[in-house]
Amino acid sequence: MSRTIVIVGGALAGPTAAARVRELDERARIVLVERNRHVSYPVGGLPFRLSGEVADASDLAREDRGYLESVYAVEVHRGLEARALDPARRRVTLVGADGPTELSYDALIFATGSESLSTHEPSLAGDTTCLMRTLGDLSRLEALTATARAALVVGGGTFGIEAADALSRRGLAVTLVERGPRLLPRFGAQAARAAQRALEQAGVTVLTNDAVTTVERADNRVARVTLRSGAVVAPDLCVLALGVRPRTALLADAGVALAPSGAVLVDDSARTSAPDVFACGSCVAVPQVVTGRPLYLPQAAIVDKSAQVAAASAVGVEARLAPALGTTLVRARDLFVGRTGLTWDDARDAFGLDAARTLVETLSHDIFVNQPTATILELVWLRQSGRVIGAEVAGTLGVERRVDVAAAAIAGGLSIDELAALDLAYVAPVGLARDPLNVAATVAVAERDGLGRALHPDDLRPDAWQIVDVRPRGTDDVTTPGPLPAALTVRVDELRTRLAALDATRPTLTVSDSGREGWIALRVLRQHGFTDVAALAGGIRALERATR
Repeated sequence: MSRTIVIVGGALAGPTAAARVRELDERARIVLVERNRHVSYPVGGLPFRLSGEVADASDLAREDRGYLESVYAVEVHRGLEARALDPARRRVTLVGADGPTELSYDALIFATGSESLSTHEPSLAGDTTCLMRTLGDLSRLEALTATARAALVVGGGTFGIEAADALSRRGLAVTLVERGPRLLPRFGAQAARAAQRALEQAGVTVLTNDAVTTVERADNRVARVTLRSGAVVAPDLCVLALGVRPRTALLADAGVALAPSGAVLVDDSARTSAPDVFACGSCVAVPQVVTGRPLYLPQAAIVDKSAQVAAASAVGVEARLAPALGTTLVRARDLFVGRTGLTWDDARDAFGLDAARTLVETLSHDIFVNQPTATILELVWLRQSGRVIGAEVAGTLGVERRVDVAAAAIAGGLSIDELAALDLAYVAPVGLARDPLNVAATVAVAERDGLGRALHPDDLRPDAWQIVDVRPRGTDDVTTPGPLPAALTVRVDELRTRLAALDATRPTLTVSDSGREGWIALRVLRQHGFTDVAALAGGIRALERATR
């Protein structure tokens, strides 16, 4: 007997689940209902169409309704919204232009996704204010950009950065406003500030610790916006990118268990607390791989994997949803920032004093080929076990592969010792013989084993230290003071001859541009009787990012 599988929701999760159900059960009746006109599209592709990098919006919807119907034999119903769920009777109530109707199911896959937090800035509502979540939003934005010269983006998370980046590439003057102290609140400070600098260097005005206070209108258009800082913006269009929340009210009304975030709690089969109801996509919470705590992260990889598992489970095929790492990659003009595992704040919350972090700045690839750029890498690990539990990377080249390697290391339970020794691919134009991941792990091992101590820029109190500003070999100018007061400036190759100018009994901090010469100096001083020595992690450039 054929089964009826009802899938509620489109975008990426619903169509993925529908396709997987058909691959596993040729006889099943598959019904997909979506409230919007477009059924299947990648939300992550919208910024690239807005920037002009995707030639046509239709390229984002090539596997829409007709494709699902003809290739996968799915019954697709647009313009229908699920309004009520009765798990006991296995029925869902749908409402469309013709009124309400009930649909029975053997299994239901809930894939309604998330909704934007646009209600946080109701004063900005109007004809020139948009979200960037659907193809309909994209169409409105494209129409507005045809004549717009200036744009205001409110919200500095992933969506806000993507919107600002895309509008900037399109040639608009962009102002990005973030209420919090930095962009990308899910990231650490170093990566977030690197992203801010990259946007600013491309001409985007970035205002943090700021918010909309007054809005002046012309007809139903936002004409002038005054911010808390006193800054005034006259935008031709506004994009609200204030984050999202899971769209799960229907399940809550049906008594289905939700996480505190409002996301659906599912087991490793993507099964909810209601019988024969499964959930997937950007409305579910999945266990975090290190802590086991429910993680809500509307991210494409989690959407895809949860949809695959929900579909298999709905037709009785065994499948297991692996814990998530929260791996994320964001582009800010020429810079990519990525993270995986726990952030430093997450790690301290979960593990307290056992959590440690190591910050390094290296080159993207060998200096003798082309022009290398900086790669910033922060590794989060546990002191007792040495286990790697998080990583963040920022740079212009090779960021994605370093984040991916770190994700595999965390999922596989690798230690800092194993990561330091890991044999990674190398060719001079795109890498280093000792990859930045190897470097960060090596520094972490040295710190754990007592060979040296790295001081994070966030923890620096200059008055507590005797500071040695270490310049590279061959530097002509060692007299110009650096950013830290009362420092002894010295070339790294001359340090041994200048030891008499230092007090070996005082706490000593070595600093250098990127941190490399500072670490070399630390090892010299430690072996010449200086017992309390630390190197500034990431160097002066990291300090500048931390204090800007």
